[in-house]
Amino acid sequence: MRPLLTSSAALRAVDADELEEYPFPRGTRLESHSYFQFHYDRWLESDFYTRTARKGDWDVQGLAVAIWCKARKQDPVGTMPSDQSLIADLLGLSLQTWEGFLRRDPSPLYGWRPCRVGSEVRLMHGVVTEVVAAAIGSRNKNADRAAADRERKALTRLRRALKDLGFEAVAEQTQYVVRLNAWLDAHYPEGNRTPSRIVEGVEALVRR
Repeated sequence: MRPLLTSSAALRAVDADELEEYPFPRGTRLESHSYFQFHYDRWLESDFYTRTARKGDWDVQGLAVAIWCKARKQDPVGTMPSDQSLIADLLGLSLQTWEGFLRRDPSPLYGWRPCRVGSEVRLMHGVVTEVVAAAIGSRNKNADRAAADRERKALTRLRRALKDLGFEAVAEQTQYVVRLNAWLDAHYPEGNRTPSRIVEGVEALVRR
């Protein structure tokens, strides 16, 4: 049977320097995500499911899934506190009831292990971390695509504005339009791109 993590005092006996560092720092959240990928084949074929199903420990399974869900709201995302009283509170259980579940084999914390998040000791789970990493990667790709789309539209509008102002020649030079767009972003990040500001940018680039 794996050792039970029944209190923060038990975890303090672990040398934090020997723990692996969680791959995402404090402040990493997925607040806009109300779901996560659930690989049901992996779940149904896991040792945890097989052992708990054989014993009829459906309540243990339910708490395990609840912990995975709660971990999505933690900071950093995908971790849980190492203090068992805090986990009990998150699950809406008394500490006594929760410690009873920790004595089950396997317990709802099956697969969770201590890790370092900066100077703090928290709990991580390999599969939960994989799912979190995939979600963060997808979010970053979406953000990159959105940023590229915003830039493309901004360049199109700027090119049109340059032509309207009589700068047809430079409007056809993609590199120049990109440089002017960057200048406007730097000098007027929140302001409208008025004709006078665009002309100011054109003159500033000429002086370089």
